[in-house]
Amino acid sequence: MERPLLTAPRFALTLAVLFVLAMAVIGVDVAGNTAEGPFDKAVFDVMTRRPDLAIPLTLCTHPAAMVAVIAIMAAIAVRAGRPKVAVLAVLGPVLAAGINTVALKPLFNRTHQDTLAYPSGHTTTLVAILTVIVLVAAANSTRAQTVRTAVIAFGLYVVGAGAIVGREFHYLTDTIGALFWGVAAVIVLAALIDLAAKRVGDTPSVR
Repeated sequence: MERPLLTAPRFALTLAVLFVLAMAVIGVDVAGNTAEGPFDKAVFDVMTRRPDLAIPLTLCTHPAAMVAVIAIMAAIAVRAGRPKVAVLAVLGPVLAAGINTVALKPLFNRTHQDTLAYPSGHTTTLVAILTVIVLVAAANSTRAQTVRTAVIAFGLYVVGAGAIVGREFHYLTDTIGALFWGVAAVIVLAALIDLAAKRVGDTPSVR
């Protein structure tokens, strides 16, 4: 039988709740804003000085690149006999980004260049993908390996978020809110998948 997606569900769900609250607190602070606040302006002024450096770094948040990564993750999971991982790999980023687009962005109504900006959609998708990878590592690797995976994932988030801000697509707070939301959404979905699997019975592994 396939192992759970969450090895420590109580801790993970507590973290998810805290992250949603953090996202909401930042969202309330920037809600309705059409311009940057002092913090975002200070960061913006620094990170937009070299857009030429930011351009190649935005590849990790390009839709085509992220769709390709999602497809590869799902294919590997299916081949390995891990249907729950495959479902999480696809639905995690899709639902996180979808809920963000139809609910969170209109709710907070923070705009940048006349476009709803908080939380950042591209960053949300990137973070959701990285969270899936970290959860899989946590369920299948040692604690040290999981920590290394999480550190690398956070580094990729920093690169992607920095590039997005550097190219003036978003303010930094947009990407921070996306970090909190993307992680929380995938954790909650993983818990729901585990719960559903327990109720209907896990699909036997092909191994």
